[in-house]
Amino acid sequence: MADDKRKDLLRKLSRNLMVTVPMMTVVAVAGFSDSNTSSFSLIPSAEAAQGEAEGEAYGEAEGEAHGEAEAGQAEAEGQAEGEAEGQAEGEAEGTSARLKEAVSRPQGYTPYQGNVANLAAQGEKLFNDTTLSSNGLSCATCHADGAGYSASFKNDYPHSVAMAQRDFDKDEVYLDEMVQICMVAPMASEPLDWDGQQLAALTEFMRQEQEAFKGR
Repeated sequence: MADDKRKDLLRKLSRNLMVTVPMMTVVAVAGFSDSNTSSFSLIPSAEAAQGEAEGEAYGEAEGEAHGEAEAGQAEAEGQAEGEAEGQAEGEAEGTSARLKEAVSRPQGYTPYQGNVANLAAQGEKLFNDTTLSSNGLSCATCHADGAGYSASFKNDYPHSVAMAQRDFDKDEVYLDEMVQICMVAPMASEPLDWDGQQLAALTEFMRQEQEAFKGR
């Protein structure tokens, strides 16, 4: 587009010079009859005028081309930035919806069954295991020695928990759902397998923690 405009300007310049130069040549010839000095001073003036006009036309075309290129680049960068932001927002919303579903009991869910004492012992180890998280936290980081539980922890499950309501739109949660929410939110990890031994073990240990909390 810029090259077409440049060519169009140069064509107009050439047409103007076809009229201007002969007229200046006539003046130069007329001056030659009166004075040799004046004739030689007029012809270079025509060449200078032509050079100046060509320079202006070329500069104008170059300026327009440069301006259009910068505008096009800015528009492309703005569009790319907008698309990237939209994609990031969409991915964040999609992840939030996915995790809300991931911490909810699946349809037809049956918890893992095992020896209660063994599960509780394994659950206590997992309670202190920082490798379950992606940020170096463990359950014990917030709840060591019975700390960090709200008063509602004494209530039978399912019941309302502020964090579950605020962050996951859940009016009530089961104890194993609360374990999954803690895995996802404070510990920044993926939920445990719903039918797995780890979830059953942590849930059983948390049940014992709840009984101890009720007795305080």
